Amino acid sequence: MNYLGLLKGEQWVEISEDFDYVRATQDFIGLKLFPMFKTDNMKVAVADLVEGSDVPVMALVHALDTEAKIGDRPNYEELKYELLLIKEKIDEGEALRKKIKDLGMSNEEKKIITAVYNDASNMISRVLTRFEVLACEAVSTGKATIKENNVDISIDYNLPEKHKMIVAGWGTITTDILGDLVKIQKQAKNKIVRALTSSKIMGYILNNTKLNTLAGEAKEYLTEAWAKNYIQSRFGIEFVVVDETYRKSAQDSTEYNMFNEDVVSFLTTDGALGYTYVTNTPAQDVGAVSETNGFITVSQWTTNDPHTVWTCAEGMGLPVFRNVKQLYICTVAN
Repeated sequence: MNYLGLLKGEQWVEISEDFDYVRATQDFIGLKLFPMFKTDNMKVAVADLVEGSDVPVMALVHALDTEAKIGDRPNYEELKYELLLIKEKIDEGEALRKKIKDLGMSNEEKKIITAVYNDASNMISRVLTRFEVLACEAVSTGKATIKENNVDISIDYNLPEKHKMIVAGWGTITTDILGDLVKIQKQAKNKIVRALTSSKIMGYILNNTKLNTLAGEAKEYLTEAWAKNYIQSRFGIEFVVVDETYRKSAQDSTEYNMFNEDVVSFLTTDGALGYTYVTNTPAQDVGAVSETNGFITVSQWTTNDPHTVWTCAEGMGLPVFRNVKQLYICTVAN
C-alpha cells in the first residue's frame, strides 16, 4: 500500500493553511502579545528609537525676521535578529498499519488520512508551543535563551536598565506592596496599564495585611477578583495571572513554567507588544513543501529500512518587540 500517495501535495498545504491557529493558541498569552506575522525576509530589522525619543520634542520660539532652527530626526539603533528554526517529526508507520489491521480495508483511505491529519496537527501544536515559550520568556526576562539540539544562543532585546526593577519582601504580609506599586507607576511616568504575573506573586498580594484591611473596611473578602479590581481602580493597572506550563516530552510528566514566576511584567499597552515573525522553512526552500500562507509547514516522507512514514512540522520565526520600552520587568525578591 502506498500510504504516501493517499495525500496529494496540495493537501499538505491545506493542513497548514486550514489548521485552526486561533483555537490552538487561544490560551497562549505570549502569542497574543506577539501575534504571528509572515514575512519573506530571513532577517528581521527592528528600528529601536534611542532613549527618550518617545518624549515629544519642542520647537523653539523665534524672533521675527530670523531663520528657523534646523530640526533633527531621532537616531535609530538597528537590531537584527535571526529567525529560529523549530521543528518536530513523528513516525506514523506503526500507527497506520495498526489502523489498517483494526479497521479492515473498507474506508481505508479516509481512516489513514484522518490519522495523518491528527499527527500533523499535534506536530503543529508542538511547534506553536515552542513559539509561545519564546514569547513568554521575552516578556518576562527581556531575553530569549536557546540551548537545545546543538543551538546555544541568547538573544537580548536590549531592555533599558531603568525598565528593570527589584522589589523585596512581598512574601512578608506586612510589606507595603501598594507603596511599591506607587513607586513603580511613578518610575514609568504613570503609563503602565497592564501587569502579567504568576499565581505565586498573586498569592503574596492576597496575603498582604494592608489589602486585607482595605477589603474588610469595604465589608468584602480579599479575593483575587477584589484585589484585581482595587488595583485597577486605584492605579489603572490590570493584573493578569499567567500560569501556562508545558512539557518537553509526551512521555515525561514534568511541567515547566512558560512565564517566570518570580517577576511582574508591567506593560504600557493593553495591545500587542510586537509580532512573532515567521518565514519560509527549509522544507519550502528545497521544494519539499509548496508555498503556503500557513505559519507552520507540514511535510511527509518514507524510509525503506525500516519501512516507515514520517510527518514533520516546521516553523521558522522569532517574537520581536515593536518597542521594548513598553515593558518594565520587576523581579520580586522574597
